[in-house]
Amino acid sequence: WPLSGISITRVAMEMLSKLSLQGGDSCTFFMLDAAFVRTFPGKSLPFFQEIRDDYATEEPLIEVALDYADVVKGTHIETTLAVSHRWMQPDDPDPDGEQLKALKGFLNSPAGKKIERVWIDSACMPQDQPKGSRSAEDAAAFKRMLKEVNR
Repeated sequence: WPLSGISITRVAMEMLSKLSLQGGDSCTFFMLDAAFVRTFPGKSLPFFQEIRDDYATEEPLIEVALDYADVVKGTHIETTLAVSHRWMQPDDPDPDGEQLKALKGFLNSPAGKKIERVWIDSACMPQDQPKGSRSAEDAAAFKRMLKEVNR
């Protein structure tokens, strides 16, 4: 899971440039405050619902409306990181903590110091883990977000 300024920039631009906006000029996503990720003490990042429910006082989730024109211009490229990664197990993207370790390493490096927000699927979109636990509201939010990410 190599992290370099160039590959991260490309991944972020690719993800953000895929935004297809329906009926407006912006799309809303949840992102993690990069400071939360940099200092997270656990082995791997929790799923979205756990972050939302158990870390509310720290306010790690930021709701961000991305304007398509700004995305195309690269306005967010220095401050927003979109992480594309492989889930190592079907029900756990990072069981050994290696992905979080690499992410924290990048965020704490000179190249990552400007990053303010991080988007990573398992922590920024409502997951169905354990299977069957996602509420109807969370399922609808997941479907909406997934549609935007995959465009």
